[in-house]
Amino acid sequence: MGAMRVIRPAAAAAVALLVLVACGCKKKAPPDLVIVSPHNKKIEAEFEAAFRAWHKQQFGADVKIEWRDIGGTTDVTRFLLEQYKRAPSSGIDLYFGGGGPDHKFLTARGITAPVKLPAEIMRQLPETITGVRQYDPDGHWHAAAVSCFGIIYNAKLMREKGMKFPESWDDLASPSMYGLIAAADGTQSGSARAAYEMIIQSEPNWQAGWAKLLKIFANCRRFTAGASDIPEAVANGDILAGAAIDFYAYDQIAFSGDAVAFVRVAGTTAFTPDPISLLKGAPHPTAAKRFIEFVLSQRGQALWCLPARAEDGPASSPLFRQPIRRDVYDKYAGKMLAPLVNPFVYSGDFKYDEAAAGVRISRLLGPLMKAAAIDQRAEMSKAWKCIIDADFPADLIDPFVALPENLAEEATALETAKTLTTKTAEDRRRTEMTTSAWQRYFRTKYNGIVNRAAK
Repeated sequence: MGAMRVIRPAAAAAVALLVLVACGCKKKAPPDLVIVSPHNKKIEAEFEAAFRAWHKQQFGADVKIEWRDIGGTTDVTRFLLEQYKRAPSSGIDLYFGGGGPDHKFLTARGITAPVKLPAEIMRQLPETITGVRQYDPDGHWHAAAVSCFGIIYNAKLMREKGMKFPESWDDLASPSMYGLIAAADGTQSGSARAAYEMIIQSEPNWQAGWAKLLKIFANCRRFTAGASDIPEAVANGDILAGAAIDFYAYDQIAFSGDAVAFVRVAGTTAFTPDPISLLKGAPHPTAAKRFIEFVLSQRGQALWCLPARAEDGPASSPLFRQPIRRDVYDKYAGKMLAPLVNPFVYSGDFKYDEAAAGVRISRLLGPLMKAAAIDQRAEMSKAWKCIIDADFPADLIDPFVALPENLAEEATALETAKTLTTKTAEDRRRTEMTTSAWQRYFRTKYNGIVNRAAK
């Protein structure tokens, strides 16, 4: 019997290394560009493929892109805030999408970095549309596309029920819609908060706008996690209507056909920016700036608005987005996807109060919706039903739409909103006390309305 051969540890490691090399195993190559985005996978795939082809043509090299999937707009913004509390860089280059309020919010906290774009691009970017700023004066963010809000509804079911198609936000607040609509959770969805701000601004003042918004919430059968859930719920007949961002609605209509329809609310259509921002401490600043320039180029903008497989259009999927560049609307007039409109022509004379909107969207509407509607959905719904059944007597409807004292006047509400922050432990404690007081206020008044109606 021969002697047993002993393999020493060093020799074993060498053998293992040779096996790995022989198998062709190698470390994953690092990315050349890291992007965080709440955009859907279709948008990510189309822009990645087109940018890589453009970059190879312009610079003779490919670009490996890593997309960080953090969640929706609110999740992304919270994630970035936490990352920059710990370090001067998040390891991410770009924030692509998510709506203007969150990009402005991050810019105010020093989390975005300025970008100087070529003069050719800047000449085609409007500074404002209907009073809404479309890029930061110092270049910290630029609208990559614009969006508007409206009402998506199930035309087939409403026709069968003999119901009038909705045309205004008042139609969603009508008692005929009780239990037939849904709304997205404003604590989770930035686009939902922006839609709710549009509803508020459809009225001449804050109090009347809130009253309309609360009635819409009271009509809701449920609250969805995200704004993109509303069109799907309308299409499958779970609800009849809801507030929707335009491109979510167009995407659903392309899938469902004329059973589903979308209407922009006349007199309250503002086109708001959906920006792209370079993040502070970006690990790949050159590639990141090139991506921004591509997105804002005529070629990049065409991806938003042209049919799939059309010349200059996306390779696989139509994106149904409104471009920001003026010349794109001229160049592709008559060739763009049917639902899209020219915001430079369509927007009319509606003037959006951007200053108030910025504060309410970023600070107030999420926690206020939670306190008044989400946490009190059953109580709110019961109180609203009592009011409907009693034919809207003043002694029931007036307290229903009333607000806590620190929100009762618009100026007071804006000042209160500015105190809602979580920067320090003391800030968090104060904010929690404020929102808890709101919860008690709404619960008490809803229960009081139900008790009064029962007498």
